[in-house]
Amino acid sequence: MRHSVLFLFFFLFAAPLFANCKPDEQVGFRSYNFRIENDYFNNEDSNYTSGVILSGVTHDFKGDIKNECLPAISRLHGGLLSFIDAGLFKKQEGYSKNIYFTGSQLMYTPVDDKTPTVVKDDRPYAGILSLAVGVNERHRNKFDNTQVLDTKELTLGIIGPASFARQTQNFVHDRFDVYRAQGWDNQLSNEPAVMLLIEKKIKSDLQQNSYTPGISKDLIRFYGLKLGNIETSLNVGLEGRYGLNIPNDFGSTPSYPGCDNTAPSSGSSEACTDTGELMLPIPLGAHLFALAELKGVAYDFSLDGNIFGSNHHVHKKPVVGLIAVGVNSLIPIPGNKNLKLTLTQYIQSKEFKEQKTADKYVSFTVGLDF
Repeated sequence: MRHSVLFLFFFLFAAPLFANCKPDEQVGFRSYNFRIENDYFNNEDSNYTSGVILSGVTHDFKGDIKNECLPAISRLHGGLLSFIDAGLFKKQEGYSKNIYFTGSQLMYTPVDDKTPTVVKDDRPYAGILSLAVGVNERHRNKFDNTQVLDTKELTLGIIGPASFARQTQNFVHDRFDVYRAQGWDNQLSNEPAVMLLIEKKIKSDLQQNSYTPGISKDLIRFYGLKLGNIETSLNVGLEGRYGLNIPNDFGSTPSYPGCDNTAPSSGSSEACTDTGELMLPIPLGAHLFALAELKGVAYDFSLDGNIFGSNHHVHKKPVVGLIAVGVNSLIPIPGNKNLKLTLTQYIQSKEFKEQKTADKYVSFTVGLDF
């Protein structure tokens, strides 16, 4: 099925029909992002070995959003999120909101991928194909003068052979004349995948427009919860940034809510700040960023195996740490648009007791903001 599965996903959720929706109820996209994550650049081909992620982000809400006005492929997500939080898709005074849609295919393999049988002291082969829908809610906390981003995200997908992880890896390896991994016959079984993410990000209320002119720095702290048979965990972390014309968002590490997923504007609309001043178009800029996260993990499908079956698994560590460093640049292009380029190096501590070394992988994102 190759990567065409993800592109099909993307175009399905990027092209909603608005036959019965008023203009204020329609969702229009303001940003698209394409991200590749791979350990090849660290001379590895194991653990979290590859990910392909496509995302689209809407403009800020103009009014309440009805579930039937969402792209057809995401309406189940919308109904479930509305059940969890009845006001999530409603416009609220003092809040700016947007929606993001993320299609992804991720794959995991053991270090020894030349052995056709189960490698008992290493993680199982695993793949997941999924679609996530999330809502970012941004507001200003007047009590401590901070900007706050609350995110609720629901992921639905499939674990196992139906994720087509094996076919995708074989296709890429064949094109680059790399040997095929031999143990995919032992991958996790097919299983529905579901996960609810709730996360809060907080930063000082220093930026009053769409970016901070000149050289500046900021610090974002975050904590959150994931609950489901993809992952169940608690996390806490910090991200710092330093550079030229830093955007007024909630971080640059691509795999976190409000980063690759583009936070809502800080004002009452995307055209004006909350004081009525016009938002400035973001000029050429670049900045460095670094993130540190500590996570307590109760369940991880790629380590614990299928939740509804008994198969190969490893002895998961209950606490893992992650650091990420990278560079982000925004390049103005004609039509009042920005080309976004982000390069990130991730280093994650050992996730299970049998693991020999820490996991390392590189992420590259190309985005278009308009």
